[in-house]
Amino acid sequence: MLFLIALALSASLFLIFRSFQKFRIHTFQAIVFNYWTCVLTALIYLGDFSALQNISWQHLWVKVPLGLGFLFISTFYLMGFVAQNISVAASSVASKISLIIPVVVNLVFFEHQDTFDWLNYVGLGLVFIAIFLTSYRPKNNQTASKANFWRNFILILAVFIMSGAIDTSINWVSSVSAKDETSQALFSMIIFAVAGTIGLIILLKQILTKQIQITLPNIVGGIILGVVNYFSVIFMILSLQKEFLGNGAFFFPLFNIAIILVSTLLAIIIFREKLNSANRWGIVLAIIAIGAMAHQHIF
Repeated sequence: MLFLIALALSASLFLIFRSFQKFRIHTFQAIVFNYWTCVLTALIYLGDFSALQNISWQHLWVKVPLGLGFLFISTFYLMGFVAQNISVAASSVASKISLIIPVVVNLVFFEHQDTFDWLNYVGLGLVFIAIFLTSYRPKNNQTASKANFWRNFILILAVFIMSGAIDTSINWVSSVSAKDETSQALFSMIIFAVAGTIGLIILLKQILTKQIQITLPNIVGGIILGVVNYFSVIFMILSLQKEFLGNGAFFFPLFNIAIILVSTLLAIIIFREKLNSANRWGIVLAIIAIGAMAHQHIF
């Protein structure tokens, strides 16, 4: 049950981004309010405010979020842009197959009992083919089609690389510094706070120069996104710990494959999103790539 709740919440993130366009919600404003909602939700969920005393500059998990915060808000905005302007499928594929990056980094730079075999290399190659295929959108104008294709490909590739960089950084910090539940909760909360602060500074500049206006729908959209965003992580961790007994090597490939399938299916049903044959093959190859990269633990 925890797995299904986590799956529903995580898949909903892409659909919420997609709905922003329909309800004319300013994506960046909503993302900023999303992060401050995550901070407040984390404090309420943590319950023990005395835990904030554990925040000290000597901890690595306090220093790293300064850079991760910028990466978080940039990646989240880019995911929303791809979901709105290309497709939910492309956004979910790019962000979810990014789990391959920390796997590769872990195998190459750290001692690990597993080694790369031919099937892992096949999976790695399929990743880029999957990104290539999910980028494809046919247009009547051939010149415009080529320009749009390469723009889409670069955007989706950027989501893939940036999401992978986030996952790698979090895995690294969690393994060497934030090892207990309290420090992990504070680590994520600081990332949200830094991302929210960066976003707030940008918003204030835009407000002062009269480029934008803060509106209630943007605030509400951000709050909804923030609550779903935070609890998607909480239920994912609970499912990993209680239902999969901490076996992340099995859990994360299975979870990410499920998100790609569910988010794509819901986008087709709810938003009538249309996928061409190349896009469909891209999704299939993304699933195969995840399976090939993690086959030692899945099968």
